[in-house]
Amino acid sequence: MSGKARRNDAKAAVVLGWIAGGGLALLVNFVAFHLVGEGYPVAPTSFVLFVLGAFGGMHLADRLGDRALRVLGIATGALFGLALLVVVVLASGG
Repeated sequence: MSGKARRNDAKAAVVLGWIAGGGLALLVNFVAFHLVGEGYPVAPTSFVLFVLGAFGGMHLADRLGDRALRVLGIATGALFGLALLVVVVLASGG
């Protein structure tokens, strides 16, 4: 693989790391809100957890190296599927 292709893959992996980390953090925050109830501070915890998750995903992308694009692509797809499942369950009244 050429140097330019590696740089492009690394950039794509960082983006997927941001999406996967932030998405996971928002799902965790959503579960915490439903466990705690109405007294849970949703707005500040959503912001803080998303930023922490996004930077964590970016760090993971850097640590994984050449494997990052494949691993984070699968993780992002799985998180999107899980988020879609949550939306469908909530929309159906579950």
